[in-house]
Amino acid sequence: MTSTLAAPGPRLRRFAWVCRQRYRHQRARVAQRPVIVSGNQKSGTTAIAALLARATGTSFSNDPFWQIAHFDTGTQVVSEVLGGRLALDRVIDRHRAYFAADVIKDPNFSFMQPQLQKRFPDARRVFIVRDPRQNIRSILNRLHLDGRLAELGPAQRAALAQVPGWQVILDGSDLALAGADHIERLARRWNLAVESYLAHADGVVLVRYEDFVADKPGQIANLARRLGMAATVDIRSEQERAYQPRGNRSVAPAEFFGERNLGRIESLCGPLMRRFGYMVGANTGATDSAMP
Repeated sequence: MTSTLAAPGPRLRRFAWVCRQRYRHQRARVAQRPVIVSGNQKSGTTAIAALLARATGTSFSNDPFWQIAHFDTGTQVVSEVLGGRLALDRVIDRHRAYFAADVIKDPNFSFMQPQLQKRFPDARRVFIVRDPRQNIRSILNRLHLDGRLAELGPAQRAALAQVPGWQVILDGSDLALAGADHIERLARRWNLAVESYLAHADGVVLVRYEDFVADKPGQIANLARRLGMAATVDIRSEQERAYQPRGNRSVAPAEFFGERNLGRIESLCGPLMRRFGYMVGANTGATDSAMP
């Protein structure tokens, strides 16, 4: 007579997964001199960081805080770090495997520059900037939200409740951002990201997303050179890969946002936009050569 063992239940599978993750983190060694890539959400950070790692034959860790929330804790610890209630050092030491790669990218790093400098004093840092009109459009496209909405209604809020990582970004709670509506809070978030870069710009390599799109292999090779890395792998076959869900980049900001929302973005972000070469007003979405 033969017998079969019952398949492990959900609790046992979860326990086994937790043990495996804990073992993985305990064995990992945190990188001492990584390339840390930051930039506001939907600024092209994933594509640029992934292609940099590919071109230089180095390892890549994508969105450590997302991995922690989805594979380890089940909670958004990033809000605790951004709010000063949890030390970044503690998160890194508990989740070493996500901070062990040669290239580590997370948009939330944009708002943690002092903590990162303290933990990784020898790190090479990269900041990606994108025109805030296209940046905010990309966020709203990602969440299937109409750019002309004056405020989020019950249906939109119910949908956002299913994606907590994005919900806190639109309501500004992770950074305690004030604002009359989600458009204003997203504009203030862009401002805060670039202000943090400008305050800690010494030694940071700046990449404009628009320059990257215009010449991806050239920009990645130049970025590698500026970081002291050798770009030895041809990335041309991978340069058009969609690393994140794509929005409609062809629609003009005036059409996407409408006069009210576009005006609010340009009013709030205008002074900093000009520092990065982004024109305000009639030539919406255009750029010039002015740089900080």
